[in-house]
Amino acid sequence: DTAPARDPHRWILMLCRSGAAAWPARFSAQLKAAPRARTLAASAMPSMTLVVKGDPATNTLGDCPFCHRALLTLSNKGIDFDMEYVDFANKPAYVQELGGKVPILKVPSEDVMMPDSDKIVVWVEDKYPEPSMKATASVDIGGVFPAFRAFVSGASKETFDMMIAALAPVDKALASCKGPLFGGKAMDAIDAAFAPRLYHIMVMTYTKGYEFPAELSSLWRYMAYVQTLPAWQKVDYGSTKVIEGWSKPH
Repeated sequence: DTAPARDPHRWILMLCRSGAAAWPARFSAQLKAAPRARTLAASAMPSMTLVVKGDPATNTLGDCPFCHRALLTLSNKGIDFDMEYVDFANKPAYVQELGGKVPILKVPSEDVMMPDSDKIVVWVEDKYPEPSMKATASVDIGGVFPAFRAFVSGASKETFDMMIAALAPVDKALASCKGPLFGGKAMDAIDAAFAPRLYHIMVMTYTKGYEFPAELSSLWRYMAYVQTLPAWQKVDYGSTKVIEGWSKPH
């Protein structure tokens, strides 16, 4: 596959021109519009449901990077699950009682009703240790998303530079890994957490009128490779959803 000649999101074309990796046309097309979310049939024991941001009327997955993290973990491990979509403008009472945030993991046979992606991915790793997603690299990604939120809330040279400064050590750490992911060629826990955030950052950088720096070449290669992974393709909600999501108050 080769990259399409024209794409509404310039950062995709930049990615292709960078030589980091060829961008398959079918993946680029997925980014042009939010795809219909896939619901995986729950056949494994214990059966489980992941409550995620989305539209329950159309069964369409929303753009939450924390839901994306949990979805990638389940998908990468080949776990069968259902998705329950929550409209943030009309959250069910039980979601409100659990703090009002998603994702929430529901496993009735284990009496599990668990919010918080941090806790969910640990529970899943303990219950389903193969393939292992335990992190082997040492990298701090904690400052990246707050810097991104500041940029999205008030895009300026100052907030953009702060966001890029937060990403620079991550790019450096990634360059020192065997790559192309922090987990090598297979996704690990850091990748499941970081890849959705970088996805949002790259999409919104262009949307806000800025260019993602070419010198962060490890991150360019990283995002290109992530997009080819089956686990990602199963739960990708598309860049249009990212733009729509960040256009609303947070």
